[in-house]
Amino acid sequence: MEKGYRVTFECYDKQNPKAILSKVTVLEGGIEKPSNCLDFSIGLENQINLIKNVQDNVFVEKSKLLNAETETCPHCATKLAKFGSQSSQFCDVFTDHKIQIQRLKCRKCKYERPSSVKEVINSAMSGDLMRIQAKLGSNYSYRDSEEIFEQFSNGPRQINNHDRIKHVVESVGQSVERMDKEEKEIIAVAPAAELILNVDGGHIKTTEKDKKSMEAMISVVYRPESISSNSNGTRNHLTSKHCAASIKDDNQELIISGTIVAALKQGLTEKTNVTALCDGASNCWSVVEAIKPLCAHMTYILDWFHLAMKIQNISLPAELKEKLMRIKWHLWRGNVGNALIRLEQLLELSKDEKDINKIEKFYNYIENNKDKIVNYRERQKLGLVFTSNLAESTVESLINQRCKGQQHMRWSREGLNPLLQLRAAIQSNDWNNRWRTAILNAA
Repeated sequence: MEKGYRVTFECYDKQNPKAILSKVTVLEGGIEKPSNCLDFSIGLENQINLIKNVQDNVFVEKSKLLNAETETCPHCATKLAKFGSQSSQFCDVFTDHKIQIQRLKCRKCKYERPSSVKEVINSAMSGDLMRIQAKLGSNYSYRDSEEIFEQFSNGPRQINNHDRIKHVVESVGQSVERMDKEEKEIIAVAPAAELILNVDGGHIKTTEKDKKSMEAMISVVYRPESISSNSNGTRNHLTSKHCAASIKDDNQELIISGTIVAALKQGLTEKTNVTALCDGASNCWSVVEAIKPLCAHMTYILDWFHLAMKIQNISLPAELKEKLMRIKWHLWRGNVGNALIRLEQLLELSKDEKDINKIEKFYNYIENNKDKIVNYRERQKLGLVFTSNLAESTVESLINQRCKGQQHMRWSREGLNPLLQLRAAIQSNDWNNRWRTAILNAA
């Protein structure tokens, strides 16, 4: 006996399930003994055809409901007349479809009611496809994203070309930015007794004339109780956080407003104590200062991660480097005065002008941030935050992984900022609740 299979689409009356309104075979084939992994399944092409054929029939039924009622003309009140249908394209995650929608027209003034998919539902592509394009385009280059889509769609599709993916990323990113501006007044979460705020920046190659790079600003806000260790306790991670990002040259307006939204979403109130960690750059501290009036108390800490990395990256002769590493011991314990004295002594021992410049630069860095250097050793003992290594991984993923992956990659502010907004939103823990609104509001 030779076996075959048949997949059937049925449209029925939900009030009377036995009443079949239409019935169509959407896929059929033979069932044979498989000999390898290639012929065990029905194959990618048949899977896509199955989805397409089912959707085609669903769209036929749904399209009948569009422009089904003949209404009066909004201009002259004449009853609209039916005349043919209009064909337009609609694209879903794996498949493309031709949709037929009834045309309605006024015989008197010639007004015609919209009858294309894009006009009727405001988009010619599904929300799920936009969501996946936005996610892929935010994680990979637009051309790489196009190639990934080709693999899963069993070939190229115009809707998934790199220009279309770029457009979706930009429109969804701009939608996220608008949502953040509107959400300041409607956020309601459990108040936080304490919050951690990390602000950092990253330089990205730019297309701007006479400039090599521009700085993107990133902020991460989380509660101390969100710090969790993996099963063996060797690596911490954040179970909840909110992020903000900006590359705009707007006097820090966007990064400040985004950071405020992120803090509010984590429970910031006038009774919240905030601990802020930065790398020492003045533009980072200015973002922190904008948050200060909104909380009960702000603790400023020069991030130990950046401080230690600065010491590590200063190239000096072995003898001077050894003394510099001893100075790190004083800084670890918050003894800024002793550290500055030792740096002055190190300057006196230095003979090479390049070494002197390096030490002087580090001296000025400590001097400028001395009021923010704490007893890191004591904070570590007490289990208090003293470094931004957790947030640093977020900065790495927000900026470096996407924007610095290829040496030739250069960006404009207009092209990069929506991407950063989207990546910051995806990194935040409420993206699953926000993506639908972001997609629907995308231009």
